[in-house]
Amino acid sequence: MLKDSLAKTSSDELTEDSVCEDEDSLQKISRGDRGKVDALYGRGVSMLGAGKDDEAIKCFVQALSVDAVHTETMHKLAMLYLQKQMYGAAAVLFKQLGELTNDPVHYSHLGLVLYQQSDFEASKEAYQQAVKLDANRPQRFVSLAQVYRALGQINHAMMALNKALEVDKENTEFLFLLATLQAESGDFGEAKAVIEKILEFDPSNKEAEDFLKELKSKPTEGQG
Repeated sequence: MLKDSLAKTSSDELTEDSVCEDEDSLQKISRGDRGKVDALYGRGVSMLGAGKDDEAIKCFVQALSVDAVHTETMHKLAMLYLQKQMYGAAAVLFKQLGELTNDPVHYSHLGLVLYQQSDFEASKEAYQQAVKLDANRPQRFVSLAQVYRALGQINHAMMALNKALEVDKENTEFLFLLATLQAESGDFGEAKAVIEKILEFDPSNKEAEDFLKELKSKPTEGQG
């Protein structure tokens, strides 16, 4: 469930196609090789469009054998590996892409694939780099919060989540996760207050109603 939640909060980034072409790398290969790379890349994209993922992978791998830092090809191949749950291969490419382009999207994807491999410390570092480069996407802070949660660092998780809520104050999914974290830390009173806030926004939220009933049976005083 936790991994599903993290993937959901990162799903908006999976559709991004933000790739910064490395001009210096393009100049290091001959015109003929560049043409070969472009042709292989174009064929790979066509194979993707036709639903022939395995053929697309072959084309992209061949392109990278000619130009190992062709970022458009690296991005397409990394996304394919991610979709096919080939997380180790995807992590290698996203790490290289992040170092080449300094694009927060790649670091966010790297955080996701490392999380899927249960490499939580490395995932945390990748998401931290993503939010350092761009703090305007609340989903990245939510993903970072989930990683902290997996590491058992609940206070850090709540701090990251509050950063997300600074950007999107009335997001009921973020608020529900905050209440869950508060309950996990033993602060049932604050968790109850957050759930009540959710029900103000969304009175028919059955999940929030059920959680509120559960919280009402917990102590709300004498917290450490």
